[in-house]
Amino acid sequence: METNVIIASILNFSVVIFVLVFFGRKPFAKFLVTRSESLKNEIEEAEKIATEAHKELATWEANWSQAKIHAQQNQLDSENSLIRFKEKTLAEAKHEAERIKKEAELMSSGETTKAKKGIEREVIGRSVELADLYLGEHLSVQDKHKLVTEFVELVGHGAR
Repeated sequence: METNVIIASILNFSVVIFVLVFFGRKPFAKFLVTRSESLKNEIEEAEKIATEAHKELATWEANWSQAKIHAQQNQLDSENSLIRFKEKTLAEAKHEAERIKKEAELMSSGETTKAKKGIEREVIGRSVELADLYLGEHLSVQDKHKLVTEFVELVGHGAR
C-alpha cells in the first residue's frame, strides 16, 4: 500500500506540474517579458537621470569655478581699492596738515606783529609819560616853549 501512495503522489505531482506548465507557460512567459521590459525601461530612465545629473554636476562645478574666480578677483579689487583709499587719505591728511601748519605760522606771525606793535605803543606811551614828567621837572617855561616851537617847525617841514 505504501507504493501505491507514493505512485499516486508522484502522479498527482506530475499532473500539477503538467497543468502548470501547459496553462501557466504563456502567462509566466508574458510576465517575464513584461518584467524584463519594465526593468529595461527603468534602467534606461536611471541612465538618463544619471546622465542629466552628471551634466548638471558639470554645470554646477563650472559655475562654482567661475564664482570662485570672480570672488578672488573681487577680493583683489577690494584690496587694491583699499590701498588706493589709504594712500589718498594719507595724501589728503598730509596736505591738510601742511595747510594747518601754514595757517598757524601766519597766525603766529600776525600775533607776534600785533604784540610787537602793542609793546611799541606801550613803550612809546610810557616814554612820552616819563619824558613829560622829566621835562616838567627839569625845564623852564621858556625852554618848554622853545621845544614846542621847534617841534612844530619840524613837523611842518615833513621831518620827524
